[in-house]
Amino acid sequence: MYPISLLKKDIEIYPIFGNALAGDPHIFNFSPSHPAAASYDTMDYDTFQAAIVGELERHGKRWGIGRYLEKRTTLLRHYPQMIAEDRVYHAGLDVTSPPGTKVHAPLDGTVFRAGFEEGQGNYGGYVVLRHILSGDVFYSFYGHLFSDHRVQEGHAIARGEAFATLGQGKDTGGWFSHVHLQIHTERSVREGHLLQGYVSGEILADINEFFPSPYPLFRY
Repeated sequence: MYPISLLKKDIEIYPIFGNALAGDPHIFNFSPSHPAAASYDTMDYDTFQAAIVGELERHGKRWGIGRYLEKRTTLLRHYPQMIAEDRVYHAGLDVTSPPGTKVHAPLDGTVFRAGFEEGQGNYGGYVVLRHILSGDVFYSFYGHLFSDHRVQEGHAIARGEAFATLGQGKDTGGWFSHVHLQIHTERSVREGHLLQGYVSGEILADINEFFPSPYPLFRY
């Protein structure tokens, strides 16, 4: 079972941004406890992107991380598709990098889905890889990608292979340029949760049944 299957000493995980990330990250706080969460203009890509880049520069960092399971009620205030269902807990890991940054496969896999989700606040371009380790199946999801996909469903992807690039503007669903990395179990896919990047508090007790932590799959 993921992530136990990643613990074997012969399992090597390739950094999803290759060698593009320099130094340690800035850890963003997108929770309601942080005053800046209310100041981000999430409805305009250019303004949102400038605010994120500015925060990185103020902290002397070149890239940053948005946390898994962070509650983002304030940040999501303009997105009724999440607020109406109280889906305010972030089920993935956000990793910032400039538009056009190549995204690499952390493990061998197969392209399960390559698509585009319309709408402000949604994924824009996305790719889902299906992995099998020690007989266990899980899926790694990558959102906010350039939507002119270089891969197709069924395409075999080797560990370390570049299969996508970070998008901007419409290709990010209006979000700042980053990859949303999320893990899905077979149950999550089977029950139709593949495009849910935020979850309600009700599912937190069973989070590992659907969206286990993406941290074990990330390297820099």
